[in-house]
Amino acid sequence: MLDTQFNKSLQAQKRIAVPRFEGTQMLRVSAVQNYLPAVNKPYVVHTAYKETIGFDGLINRMASGRTTITKPDLAGAFELLSEELHKAVAEGYVVKLPFGSFYLSASGTFDRLDEPFVYGQEGSNHDLRLHFRANRAEEIDIARDARIQRELYQDKTTPIVFSATSIQTEEALVATRGDFFRIEGNHLKFDKTNAELGVWFKNGEEHRSAVYATINPGTVIAQIPQDLPPGQYSLIIRTAPNDKDIKESRLATPVSIV
Repeated sequence: MLDTQFNKSLQAQKRIAVPRFEGTQMLRVSAVQNYLPAVNKPYVVHTAYKETIGFDGLINRMASGRTTITKPDLAGAFELLSEELHKAVAEGYVVKLPFGSFYLSASGTFDRLDEPFVYGQEGSNHDLRLHFRANRAEEIDIARDARIQRELYQDKTTPIVFSATSIQTEEALVATRGDFFRIEGNHLKFDKTNAELGVWFKNGEEHRSAVYATINPGTVIAQIPQDLPPGQYSLIIRTAPNDKDIKESRLATPVSIV
């Protein structure tokens, strides 16, 4: 029954135009430092993805207005496909689908020519891995349709400071001694018990904020030191995302302490 409904729906779907793109999503490409000794270029390509689409999300995309196949039918067909794919690959078949092929590959070593292959045995390096080999024509077609956005690479652990606003006055970039700055950005979280980390005010000398009301990845609320002389300062945040290397970022515009 499921196969019959699916085939009928699939035939109806063929009469419906499929859009090439949805929205403005892009594959983001940047250059990162090259540490590969075999490559003689200073930078290599780094790829970042829009996000991950799960099973439910893919079903929703397939059923959203461009097909007569219902979500339950799609989910059922996928479940059946998954079950039969599992069985066939486990039986030693290479399962060839329109977009590529699935197969198992064995690896490991033997001490004897006639030693048996035993998967999952403790102390053995015998292994089986599921592989997927893309259909080259489909791969080229997807690559031609891909939207590429060239961008500068940003370390996902380095703090980024966007703004600093007075808690007392809600004024940006200006505060009095003893007031608190609400600092917003990305990757700002740090251990306030570590004297090398935190919020710093720099104008020749550096002055560390000792009191923090909030320390979150996106927001830090830090007190301006009571003994900080009036003037303009670079606002700096130092973090240690891996508890080892200290990383630093500063607000692009100086803050004024009055």
